[in-house]
Amino acid sequence: MNARLGRLLAAAALTATLVAAPATAQAATGCSQAGSQAAAQKYLDALVDRNAAWSIPLDPFVLRIENGLPTSVSAADLKLQLFLHIQYSVFTSIENVVWTWQPDGRADVINAHYDIPVGLGGVSLASSTVDEDFTLTPACTIKRIDATFTIEPAA
Repeated sequence: MNARLGRLLAAAALTATLVAAPATAQAATGCSQAGSQAAAQKYLDALVDRNAAWSIPLDPFVLRIENGLPTSVSAADLKLQLFLHIQYSVFTSIENVVWTWQPDGRADVINAHYDIPVGLGGVSLASSTVDEDFTLTPACTIKRIDATFTIEPAA
């Protein structure tokens, strides 16, 4: 009886190893280009739609840096900032997005270069060009956002 139980446990362990191994191998390879872009796009969506803030796949300790200054240090903080929408309410859209996968050979990074028209009450106030690097975990959660932007007055 003990030998039979031992064989059964060995078979169960082997099956569990074979089933878990592909998932572990996938996780170790990192987030794909499509997964990275989808995660970063959810962040861009939240810049103009406050309700999209809750669907961004963020690491619990995500760090956001804007023009060299840390502006968020956790997923809860960043999602709340985006949902409250105070500083983002003047963004009217995200335009001309150009994606670059693993810029300069940096693994786990996708770059978005885009324009944001800034306006209030239908009046154009300015425009901003943004260059943003998103660093992702193997599970495709954003763990760091580095943004550099310039603001130009409306023409």
